[in-house]
Amino acid sequence: MPFVNLKLVKGQVSLEQKKKLIEGITDLIVNIMGRERNLTVITLDEFARDNWAIGGKTLEDTSLDKRIVSFVNIKVSKGTTNADEMARMMKATKDLMLGVLGNSDETNYFIIDELNSDGWGFDGLSMTDRGKMEQ
Repeated sequence: MPFVNLKLVKGQVSLEQKKKLIEGITDLIVNIMGRERNLTVITLDEFARDNWAIGGKTLEDTSLDKRIVSFVNIKVSKGTTNADEMARMMKATKDLMLGVLGNSDETNYFIIDELNSDGWGFDGLSMTDRGKMEQ
């Protein structure tokens, strides 16, 4: 049951591009990580150009104003994803961003957080309790 947060700069992507990114990341999670589509949640946050900085300068700086940047953070339960899946997910996400955005800045970060299953969940139940119900 991955929870994904995608962060972009406001105005650098269209609604159609956002939808392609959301659909693409969902497909990657299903196909690479083997997760359930209907339980994969993606949120998208957009930041003003003056709220995103690289090297101590905001994207409002004229030398950075053409850079298209993103940040993808996926949260899963600890021990449910292996190193190969994570590496494949990072590469495939980079390729997706390049294909949809036409640019994939080197500063586009990707993080998979493996969370303790007692410390997160959905619908009022921790992932630990959900696992017990499935047994």
